[in-house]
Amino acid sequence: MTTATSDLVYNPYAFSVHDDPYSTYRRLRDDAPAYWNPELRFWALSRFDDVLEAFRDFETFSSAGGIALENRRPIGKVSPDFQTMIELDPPEHTAFRKLVARVFTTRRVSEMEGEIRRIVDGYIDAVVARGACDLVTDITGPFPMDVISALLGIAEADRPRLRGYADQILVREDGAMSIPKASLDGMFGLLQYFIDDLPHRTPGDGSGIIADLLGLEVEGRALSETELLGFCMLFVIAGHETTTKMVANAVELLSRHPEQRDALVAEPALIAGAVEEVLRFHNSTQYMHRTITRDIERHGHAMRAGESVLLLIGAANHDPREFGATAEEFDILRRPERHLAFGYGAHFCLGAALARMEGKVALEQVHRRLPDYRVDHDRKVRFHSSNVTGWTKLPITFTPTHG
Repeated sequence: MTTATSDLVYNPYAFSVHDDPYSTYRRLRDDAPAYWNPELRFWALSRFDDVLEAFRDFETFSSAGGIALENRRPIGKVSPDFQTMIELDPPEHTAFRKLVARVFTTRRVSEMEGEIRRIVDGYIDAVVARGACDLVTDITGPFPMDVISALLGIAEADRPRLRGYADQILVREDGAMSIPKASLDGMFGLLQYFIDDLPHRTPGDGSGIIADLLGLEVEGRALSETELLGFCMLFVIAGHETTTKMVANAVELLSRHPEQRDALVAEPALIAGAVEEVLRFHNSTQYMHRTITRDIERHGHAMRAGESVLLLIGAANHDPREFGATAEEFDILRRPERHLAFGYGAHFCLGAALARMEGKVALEQVHRRLPDYRVDHDRKVRFHSSNVTGWTKLPITFTPTHG
């Protein structure tokens, strides 16, 4: 195996909260398209076509060894407490997904638009007269959990607790491979919540997706309790963090491109396209871990069965081979035919339609009601995680209004 030069050493645990993650990704993509990290023992693929092909080829690039580097494990070793479909390969993944897709439908998502707008407006109502707020703490942090909870049928009083658990789970300590205690506490707290909650559910009573799944069989198959717990965990964690980070990333980017922010204020019809550009340019999920199941070769390097590979979504979505000479520019008028923010193939994000709708509605309301927002870039704080990028604090000011 060939090791890349030392100036390209990539360690997802070594980013400070002020670093630009793309600086390392760009060098990997351009100078070491198949890069081996000898310290943490993983490959990294960073070009669009390589990442796309790996997503397609689930037989070679397996999800069953974990989807984050710090959670990797031998294929076939699963948690005895819960099992998520994101860490299954077809055909098991396909059967699991069919069941969930039966109740988490496009129609169900579209029917949530009015409720999403009401939820977002409620949080804006609380700050609009102040002329300042922390966008993450006051708006983009709480509203996605309310949306997810409404879909699952979770009581309003429980939602802040679940949001706290979800925020804890993805936090990582600088330079450490181990999962910190706070993250484990969040994981076990969220798991225990659903263990306690499920016995009180009535199958098919219309209270939410959890109850619908309890009473559902597709082709003679139902979800086990372990699988249902895994679904609940995944739905809360992914659904909360993806939208929280995406909307805050959008506002931070647009604050540095005020002419594009003003264009969205003047023409809200542009917002759906702007969401796609935010997803491409600064997606919240920066990589996915896969385990190689057979010996292969990429870019002249031998990659062995059982080794880890990181699919660098952030780098792939900036690849000029796919997005042209302006790939490094943020442009809400860009209309890419495809990007990899939600993955591809068998594991394409089941919640993509919901995330897009939440992003569109939130940005519509922010640009309608806080149109001249300004970010205090000196006080913003990055979220610290191995594969999730976004903001923990994003202070903004705006002209206060009433009503």
